[in-house]
Amino acid sequence: MPEVINTIGQGLTDPHIRIFEDRAYLYSSHDHSQDSTQFVMKDWRVLSSSNLLDWKLESVLKPEETYIGKPIDGCWATDAIEKNGKYYWCFSEVDNTSGHHQIGLMVGDTPAGPWKDVLGAPLLTNRCVETEVYDPCFFKEDNGDVFILFGVWDYYIARMSGDVLSLAEEPRKIEVVNPEGPYGKEKTDDKIFLHKQNGLYYLSWGSYYATSAVLEGPYTCRGCFVDPGKIEKRFKKTTWPHGPTQGRHGSFFEWNGQSFFAYCEMCFSGNRYHRDFWISYIHYRKNGDIEPIAINSDAVGTYRLNSDPIPAANYFKAHKASKQEEQPGEYEVQMHGCGSSLEFPNLIGGKGFSFLVMNVQAEGENPVLIIEGNGDSGPRKTLQEMNLTWISGKGYQTINCPLEESLEDPESIVLRLSGSSDSTVAIKWLQILH
Repeated sequence: MPEVINTIGQGLTDPHIRIFEDRAYLYSSHDHSQDSTQFVMKDWRVLSSSNLLDWKLESVLKPEETYIGKPIDGCWATDAIEKNGKYYWCFSEVDNTSGHHQIGLMVGDTPAGPWKDVLGAPLLTNRCVETEVYDPCFFKEDNGDVFILFGVWDYYIARMSGDVLSLAEEPRKIEVVNPEGPYGKEKTDDKIFLHKQNGLYYLSWGSYYATSAVLEGPYTCRGCFVDPGKIEKRFKKTTWPHGPTQGRHGSFFEWNGQSFFAYCEMCFSGNRYHRDFWISYIHYRKNGDIEPIAINSDAVGTYRLNSDPIPAANYFKAHKASKQEEQPGEYEVQMHGCGSSLEFPNLIGGKGFSFLVMNVQAEGENPVLIIEGNGDSGPRKTLQEMNLTWISGKGYQTINCPLEESLEDPESIVLRLSGSSDSTVAIKWLQILH
């Protein structure tokens, strides 16, 4: 089994995270050196994780192992998709010697390879459309059709053939209405991504995005989901020439009922030519806007116990639960019936803590909230059961709950709903104290 590595300092950048077989796979370009003074990227990499914290290097692809046939310094952005049990990994060739900007394709039987260049040639050739041909993104429609998107400033989309080895149609330009980006109005950026949420298509370029009700567009720009006011100081200290909304290229993904954005981050190295990747939670407003993300030292899937409450919407896993905007900038999580659950793993610094405070409201008959813990020293245990019948129908209330056992460090907390199938418990935040 591949060894777990510390991803910070590895130069893993332009992150595309895909969930295959209930495991996260990172398809990444790779900044070569912490001393680089320009973009030098000599290979592409695949890593995998079961928790978004511990990553294993699965495979490395060098350009000489593809149709390129020689080393280059322009192994730019990459993405992958699955169809019919096969995995397709596309990559950007930016060859400054030849001037070629092209997109290649590898095929594997697993999400980690081994990989084979079955075409022996580019999938998309240099200047096959009126834009630079790099920064690909795959998108799978609900009916299983696979599309590829690519381009810089202007974006193109094409449906792939059934075997995902060729285009089934000519690429068509995507119209973006009132575009903007880190360089100002009327100009987008490179590194696009497409995802779908609640029936709406989201086309993003870095931290800017547009939406459309139909895949073909047109897409209307909604602005930027990075707000400098929600960025921790260390993440603002070293940034790009055009500020903190530039350079955070990445991808959206969903896993275990939660939404995430993975993106380039240069604060760890202080060098824009040796980037790392970071991940933030994503929340969607009722009107379809993306809530500006929090960019801070709290890695997703970990929770530092201090004086601040934990937003319930920042759970790591959910079952039979959903989050929604309760009022502007605030979100609640609704647990729907018996067996629904929320998980908050890796509570750090809470050894000896034994008191849980929650802001909740309950509806329905006999809702019972079971609080479970799972430290390193033993199996999951019940820390407390709370009968919420006494607050049912009374709106949000803050309740205090002493735990039967104090927490370990680290600890995972699971909130599980029991009672009738039509019971609902909504939670805004929770806090664990001494």
